[in-house]
Amino acid sequence: MAISIRLQQSKFKEANRGGKWHARVVSSGETSTADLAAAIQASTSFTRGEVTGIIMALVDEISYNLSLGNTVVLDGLGRFHLTVESEPVENKKDFDIKKNVKGVKCKFLPASRRDPKTRKSTQDFASGVQVVWADPEDEED
Repeated sequence: MAISIRLQQSKFKEANRGGKWHARVVSSGETSTADLAAAIQASTSFTRGEVTGIIMALVDEISYNLSLGNTVVLDGLGRFHLTVESEPVENKKDFDIKKNVKGVKCKFLPASRRDPKTRKSTQDFASGVQVVWADPEDEED
């Protein structure tokens, strides 16, 4: 497995970050629910329709449990939780939900493993992925 990268120059205006080059992943396409269902059907006894139905039911259950204020943990996948964006106030008593809350967002934290010796965390989905240049002309000498 490999992902392709290209270099992109930062547009930040701060002196310590502006103009510097950093790696950016180049997407090789999208995989849809239908694509996943077909692949799962090919490697299991489940039909494509059953897989699609299970995925749709899973999405509904995640949404419902998030609306209850729960963090949803899918073993091997990660954690979903809701966060609130709000405008700050000087005094606690001045906070008004209708006025200060600007939105609710769903955040996802991928499953990861921590090396007990180095304490470094590696995301399960990123484990074993190689990085290659998208354009061979960008290759290092």
